[in-house]
Amino acid sequence: MAELVTGPDGAVVDGVLRLGVDGNVAVAGYEVTTTRTPRGLRYDVLAPDGSLVSWTAPVAAQRTLVLGGARSGKSTEAERLMAEHPDTVYVATGGDGSADPEWAERISRHQERRPATWGLVETIDLVPVLETPGPPLLIDCLTLWLARTMDDCEVWDDLNRSTAVEQRIEELAAAWSATPRLVVAVSNDVGSGVVPADAGTRLFRDLMGRVNTTISRRSDTVLWCTAGRTVAL
Repeated sequence: MAELVTGPDGAVVDGVLRLGVDGNVAVAGYEVTTTRTPRGLRYDVLAPDGSLVSWTAPVAAQRTLVLGGARSGKSTEAERLMAEHPDTVYVATGGDGSADPEWAERISRHQERRPATWGLVETIDLVPVLETPGPPLLIDCLTLWLARTMDDCEVWDDLNRSTAVEQRIEELAAAWSATPRLVVAVSNDVGSGVVPADAGTRLFRDLMGRVNTTISRRSDTVLWCTAGRTVAL
C-alpha cells in the first residue's frame, strides 16, 4: 500500500514522489494523473504495487478582503500580505489629497511605508483594472471607493439615486470574482457603532455593509483586524 504524507510544502508518496501546488517530478514506476478542480490541482497516483492514492493541492488565496475599523491595522496587514510581491500595484481610491492638508499627510505616510518597487494607480474605476491581466493589486480602500462613487452618482443630492451605486457594487463584485490577478482589498467595518442621525449617513453605512458583504462572499480569504490583531473569518 502506497504511503502518502502531506505537509506545508506539498505531499510525498512513498518518500520519493513529490507533489506540489503546480506539478510533480516524474519518478519511474509511478503513474500520475492530474485534474484541475475548484479546490485545487488533484493528483491521482498509481503506485508500483498497484495501490492508488489521491491528494488535492489547496488553492492559494487569489482574492483577500481585509476588514477593520479606524486605525485597526488593516492597511498594514494588507501591505504585509503583499510584501513578497515586489511588482504589486497599489490602487489608491482616496484622491491625491490636494484639497485637504491633513488628508495629504495621511497619504504621504502611506507612501513612505510602501516598497519603492510598487506601482501606483489612483482611481475609483476599479472594474477595468481588475479585468486586465497584470501584477498583483492592493486596493486601499473600498470605503473611499464607495464615498467617491456616491459623489459621482450625486447621491448626496438625491438619496433615491442609490440604485446607481448598487449597480456599481454589483459590477465591482463581478470583476472581483473573475479577476485574473492576485488581489487584496482593504475596507472599513462601519456597522458596529451608533446609528447615524441623518438619512444620508445611514445610507452610506448601509451601502458600506452591502459592499463588504458582497465582496466577502466572493473572496477566498476574509480577515478582520482589531487593535493590531488579525483574525480569519
